[in-house]
Amino acid sequence: MNSFQLNDEEKKQILSKYAEFSSLRGEPNQELDQYFVTQDTSLKRVLLFQPEEYENKWIIFLGDMDLVGFHLGLLAKPKDLAVLDIDKRMPEIVFSMKFNYKIRSARYINHDLRIRMLAVLKNQYDFIFTESPMTIEGNEVFLSRAVQCAKKDGDSRIILSTDIKEEKKDELYSLFDQMNLEVEQHIKDFNKYSFKTVLGKTNSDLFILRVLENSKENIVNHYLGPMFFREIEQKVKPYRCKCGNIIEIGKKISSVDELYEKGCPKCGHKEVFVYNSSIKLE
Repeated sequence: MNSFQLNDEEKKQILSKYAEFSSLRGEPNQELDQYFVTQDTSLKRVLLFQPEEYENKWIIFLGDMDLVGFHLGLLAKPKDLAVLDIDKRMPEIVFSMKFNYKIRSARYINHDLRIRMLAVLKNQYDFIFTESPMTIEGNEVFLSRAVQCAKKDGDSRIILSTDIKEEKKDELYSLFDQMNLEVEQHIKDFNKYSFKTVLGKTNSDLFILRVLENSKENIVNHYLGPMFFREIEQKVKPYRCKCGNIIEIGKKISSVDELYEKGCPKCGHKEVFVYNSSIKLE
């Protein structure tokens, strides 16, 4: 894998289109751990591979408010360029890609990654780009969905852009090992932001992960816990019982494990409890 270089004129034309196109997305939704990267970073992610490597390939973006798919669609003609997101702005963005910028393979899929992956998307994709939340839990969910989407032929790649607390870095590598993902490249501080993220930084890392024949997701079905940074960091976490009762973990009940052991204080239910996120399940 060798990164590709554009000449100055090609780069100028693409960045000019991007400046016009990016106005569609507005401001980052920090509740979803969105911190938009610079124009240059968005383009550089695509240029990690030669444009011909994307030709007639199946490509999916698990979240793409950094608009990397836009750059990829301008430089190559993949068989499928799917953007899976829950951000309400994304349908208009993909519509513009398809009809205003003639990226014919672009399509939008409204799917919440906390819900198990759609069967029609499994084992289909050659390249999976993902921008995961800034938590280990978020990385586990997003990587699991990426592995589910990837072809298991040894040629598929996951391009993971992520940042987590420094003390959690070993846990991230542990996730790679658990899912049998080979780290082909770890580029520190690859992603540049124009303002500080919730971690107080202006950059984050990028990983190129090779999906192997025995790669396997950690999370097969639904994920019902907290995932985004503000959810993980808050001391009291609300969970909802099937009876509608809200149980606050961190007060009278100290952990989710204790909740499952004791059951709902109102109805005694002990099976499934759902984290009561402010970001409602789609």
